[in-house]
Amino acid sequence: MAPLAIVGEDLGASKRKREVDEHGKRKRAKRDRILSSTTVIDGEAPQETTASQANGLPVSSEHPDSAIANPVNSNALITKDRRQHRTKKGERSQARGDNSSAWRISVPMGGRMLNIDPILTEDEKHLILAYNTSIQVYSAAESLLVRKISLSRLAREDSREQIVAICPSPSSPNNVWVASSAGHLWSIDWTNGSGSKTALRLKGGFLCDLTVERMQIGRDFRDVPLASIKKKETWQLVACDIQGGKLEGSKVLLTWATPFQNLRSVRNGYALAASTERTVLLGALRTREVDSIQGLDYEFFTFDCSDDIICLDVRATDRVHLNRKSQVETGDELVVDIVVGCARGAVFFYNDLLPQLHRLHSSKAHRSSLQPRKYHWHRRAVHAVKWSRDGHYIISGGSESTLVLWQLDTQKMDFLPHLSATIENIVVSKRGSAYVLHLDDNSTMVLSTAEMKPTTYVSGIQTLLSPQPFSKDDVVRRVGQYATTRLFKTPAAVSPTDPSRIHLCVGNGKQISYSASGPSTPMIQTLDLTTMQGISKQALTRTNPTDVNVTAKGYAITEPRITSMAYSADGKWLATTDEWQPPTRDVNSLEGPSAERREVYLKFWAVSPEDQSLELVSRINAPHYTGRSEQIYGLAADPCTHRFATIGEDGVVRMWEPAVRQRDGVLVKGKMGRQLLSWSCSQTIYLREKEEPADADAVAVRVSQRSSGAVSFSEDGSTLVCAIGTAKESAQGSMIYVIDTESGKIRISLDGLARGEIRDIRVLSSCLIVLSDHLMVYDLVIDEPLYGVQLRENEDPHHPGASILTHMAVDHRTSTLAVAVSRGKADSPTILSELAIFTPDRSEPEMVHRFPHPITSVVPSVGSSGYLVLDSAAQLWSVSEGMDTKSLAFAQPLVDLKLDQEDAEVPQEAAESSLALLAEGDDEPASGDEMDIDIPDDAAGEEDSAYPAVVPPQRLAELFDAAPAFAMPPIEDMFYQVTKLFSSKSAVSTS
Repeated sequence: MAPLAIVGEDLGASKRKREVDEHGKRKRAKRDRILSSTTVIDGEAPQETTASQANGLPVSSEHPDSAIANPVNSNALITKDRRQHRTKKGERSQARGDNSSAWRISVPMGGRMLNIDPILTEDEKHLILAYNTSIQVYSAAESLLVRKISLSRLAREDSREQIVAICPSPSSPNNVWVASSAGHLWSIDWTNGSGSKTALRLKGGFLCDLTVERMQIGRDFRDVPLASIKKKETWQLVACDIQGGKLEGSKVLLTWATPFQNLRSVRNGYALAASTERTVLLGALRTREVDSIQGLDYEFFTFDCSDDIICLDVRATDRVHLNRKSQVETGDELVVDIVVGCARGAVFFYNDLLPQLHRLHSSKAHRSSLQPRKYHWHRRAVHAVKWSRDGHYIISGGSESTLVLWQLDTQKMDFLPHLSATIENIVVSKRGSAYVLHLDDNSTMVLSTAEMKPTTYVSGIQTLLSPQPFSKDDVVRRVGQYATTRLFKTPAAVSPTDPSRIHLCVGNGKQISYSASGPSTPMIQTLDLTTMQGISKQALTRTNPTDVNVTAKGYAITEPRITSMAYSADGKWLATTDEWQPPTRDVNSLEGPSAERREVYLKFWAVSPEDQSLELVSRINAPHYTGRSEQIYGLAADPCTHRFATIGEDGVVRMWEPAVRQRDGVLVKGKMGRQLLSWSCSQTIYLREKEEPADADAVAVRVSQRSSGAVSFSEDGSTLVCAIGTAKESAQGSMIYVIDTESGKIRISLDGLARGEIRDIRVLSSCLIVLSDHLMVYDLVIDEPLYGVQLRENEDPHHPGASILTHMAVDHRTSTLAVAVSRGKADSPTILSELAIFTPDRSEPEMVHRFPHPITSVVPSVGSSGYLVLDSAAQLWSVSEGMDTKSLAFAQPLVDLKLDQEDAEVPQEAAESSLALLAEGDDEPASGDEMDIDIPDDAAGEEDSAYPAVVPPQRLAELFDAAPAFAMPPIEDMFYQVTKLFSSKSAVSTS
């Protein structure tokens, strides 16, 4: 395991009790004698051994159905004397290691939709979307995933390719063309996935765009891909000759110094359009009949635009002559119109370009320039622009979350406002009856053009991406733009009442979520794990996604960020904490730092039992206040009662409980006579002496010290453990406290267990687990540390300290803990991330697995064993122990369920089961319409006992209650298991 190395250094955690007695002194002296013989270990050799063993784990680079990580059996780095002291515990650990089954890691589900035009099939029944390593087919009627077509070449761990374009085949409605950035080309039948294993390699380097046109080559019409490929220092527009699945040849149509973007083609290749920076290129086919690709010849025209070009669209229509003069001048050439969207919000419409360009390039013509129509409504870049099918409208969209329809004849505009996020792509269906909108919050919708209402909605995981993706608005550098390479933890939780849903803190799209004071996540998204679709999204803080969200100086107005969330044990309450502070630029003229004006809120939400919606019950302003709003380091829920605990920067732990709401001594009731509750602080526990700075300099010193903390309840809720620490340069060190929740008294205080920034603290059985720059497991019963794991430090020499992002989760069902470590240089796009699973009684990890993207959240599964892992690419992974039937199972495409295959082959076992069910004894004579069935001789003796089988109800209960509905095996497997019960000899026969 690369970022983890087991060491025995600095395990001598000294313990101080407030009520010191003689028994405690003897116990502490005995522990010191034991640990004094184990603190000196050769550090380098054991670390290298452990790392090499962990790196040797057989992890598949390509995604199979599930990856299996075997238990790690590395040599323990604990000295012999210490193992003898823990003989019994070591024996149990060894037994567990020998019998432990392999951990299973599912294939990733979810992911981010690429900034590529979606495909709506000709019959408008299916929607095809592009992801990083696959294309996914959805049903337009149900918005459910029908088929996921993975591209194995892109799924490799060492591959940096990604899909750059998908195009429908003009010749075959069942085929799509897929191009990757490395120049690979696939022709895939999206109805069955064929063709995804065979890729054609185009000559050249980087491929940035692709379009496919149906052209007549010789006597036949076939698809001709047109690609923009980099070759050496120039970019080429290449036409590819593909016959029989092979690349027979290609022809370079045009060479340019900058890449060709927004490739478009119309009317069987009659005209080609593209853009490069501020230049529009338009090519007209010289001759309609060619014998080969080499005969293609285009006449290209270029004209400049007054702004950077972001998107364009082209259309060609038949020319209508109003008089003989126009017929003589222009002939029968098509009318080619182009609409261009620019980086500063302007939309330019060029009408009937070819005759004008011919006149401009004619030597006899008077020199002039093109005069397009200009439309301007967007405040920022026009992200997408398209023609309507009848050519009467221009459809555009951008960061205003509004769809704009420009009517050309009347110069009027129609709006569809208040969409959920920035519009990235627009597609008009072939019939013209639907618009497809791809939004930057990882969702796609299909709108009916008649009613402008959504008929299909596909919503994926909408968490923040890392690194921050490029935006079309970034073409023009604006004030207030914010870019960071720092990783942020994503607060996530699973409701105890509905384990099939996970709740994630998200923003209003990837562009609005990045502001000058850091990323903002004011929303909570509910994701259904059975379909991997977003069910709902609710604002938990103030938001302004569609209002005027910029200041008078052009700065973006920032939104709060949810820092933590936790459900109560019964799932009826949700507690959240959120923070906001003004950007430094807004308080430069004021006294004091920006942190002095920080806003911190603790909110309690009532969860609706019907639809799991949230209702705000209480809001606590500045729950930890010392002259200013202090940060909340940790939030924990009591697993037994309605109680929450918080720990703040002020070094105080507060417990919060509900009380019946009263007004002037009278109970306040809500709708339907429901009793209303309000939350308030029930206990305040001071962990260290209160600090009251006397002047502003003292406040500045406290702000500069990086403090950290965490809090957690024990499994029975009787004990609260918390950790508070300061920066390394501070005089105060990190302390761990064990508190009695009933009396609020500190029973035990420990130091030396945490080093550096405190990330998390948990209680698992009798063990206290502290995660800081290293992982420490401490047994509260025997009063001694069990083991420690040093997390490898950040490899960036300019930013010393722990790894970039480290967090932990505990699963009480399996009595394990999962630690996720992401490391690498802070400004590097490549960040290594690994997940290790430990048990409290073993220092060797049971499983180590490397993930292709940094892990941003780890939560234990509810109702089943294992963990849910979320990475920075918006992918969700399931980690379960062995072949546990209760482990979480993600949604499967409908085609994998084989629900629509009526003629599927029936396995032999199922066929025998069916015969067993049909072999019923019947004394009535068979009618002439019944079929005679020959019974084998060996079954003739059992004819008398061929009665319908009766299965005990407990057998069916064991089968159907083995896991929640979302975690059940496929329905096909369930059918075979039920039929096997009825046909097995263990079934009880009726007499």
